[in-house]
Amino acid sequence: MFVGRRMKRDLVTVPPGATLEEAARLLKGNRIHHLPVVEGKRLLGIVTDTDLRNATLRGAAGDGEGAPRTVGEVMTRDVVTLGPDDTIDDAMLILSRQRFGALPVVDGERLVGIVAKADVLAAVLETLDIEGIGVRLEVILPRDMGEVTRLSATLRELPVEVRSLVLAPHGKDRYAAFVRVATIDVPGVRKLLRGKGFTVAELSDFYEPG
Repeated sequence: MFVGRRMKRDLVTVPPGATLEEAARLLKGNRIHHLPVVEGKRLLGIVTDTDLRNATLRGAAGDGEGAPRTVGEVMTRDVVTLGPDDTIDDAMLILSRQRFGALPVVDGERLVGIVAKADVLAAVLETLDIEGIGVRLEVILPRDMGEVTRLSATLRELPVEVRSLVLAPHGKDRYAAFVRVATIDVPGVRKLLRGKGFTVAELSDFYEPG
């Protein structure tokens, strides 16, 4: 899934010459935490509610002389950005590792959108179909695409709808296949899969009550 599909295009932006008070009103009025700073369509930086609070505190601690008064003085100029053709995986990694709340999306130097943690989470929820009716099973497989194909064929035999199938590494030589099925007969599905020779994980495989 691409960032261009999930990013917000209806942007609230601010020019570098705007006052801190103007930026604060924009953040509060739009219930957002990040403001791209632009000149025309060109991205110059980004300012956050934390930047504004820190600037206000610095001003309050001194006599006001030399205290920042415009967005251009407090904005972050070295901005980490994404392109619309980058993937949601890319966005997730950067947001997680850098602890950013949002990332501007640019096409060249032109600002075209912004993607926030909430947008990335929504994309993950959509991929996993968590909001749909169903339960998730975890099937442990050898790291062999032949076994993945066999599992897929077995799932087609189920008398219930398979909502999603996500494959993830599980140690060095195995996969964990997360299967979401639209049924409440979890024991029946588990029994069928085990009857075909698959290992279906239980909570007791990972957790022992104290």
